Amino acid sequence: MSSLKGNPRALFAIGLLCLSLIAAMAITGQANRSVLVWSATRDLTVGEIVTQSDIGKTKVMLPQNSLKYLALSAKIVGSVVVRRVGIGELIPTAALSGLSGSGRALDMRSVPFRITKNDLPNDLSAGQIVDLYALPIKDLNSSKAIPTLLIAHGVSVESIDTKARDIGGDIGIVLRIPDKSVLNILDSTSNARVVAVRSAN
Repeated sequence: MSSLKGNPRALFAIGLLCLSLIAAMAITGQANRSVLVWSATRDLTVGEIVTQSDIGKTKVMLPQNSLKYLALSAKIVGSVVVRRVGIGELIPTAALSGLSGSGRALDMRSVPFRITKNDLPNDLSAGQIVDLYALPIKDLNSSKAIPTLLIAHGVSVESIDTKARDIGGDIGIVLRIPDKSVLNILDSTSNARVVAVRSAN
């Protein structure tokens, strides 16, 4: 030890070695906290349906905000893009619609509706989220009041016929609706006026 005290270079070398070991241990610890998440292999625009070729695996360290992004356990193929994601970006949970709380993609169907021009927002576009209401058509032979029903909440607009909107009259719109809800929604709209309202969420 006495020889080391008289050799500053040796002490400096030992110090560097210790720092290197500490740095290596820190890097190893950080690597153990890294996770695999989905990223976009191309630009994903609002209204698009995610396919397998649109996504890739990326290993990143997300110690605090990992829940904001979609891990590989999330089945996202078939979900709808509601917020633009650039090529190479990690895919945020909030960027996709049609995911269950567990991150697994729901079975979704593309359901067409015809809605009058005044019964949906004038600037509504593909990828936006709406609530769907059924306003019952009054029966002149009945005095019984029929309530307005919320028949679909937070559904994504897959496409909208903008040309028809410019002309006036009925507008064709396609909504992404969970498979198990399709029949109930169609039954509720069979004799009702359909109104689409931009979702508050």
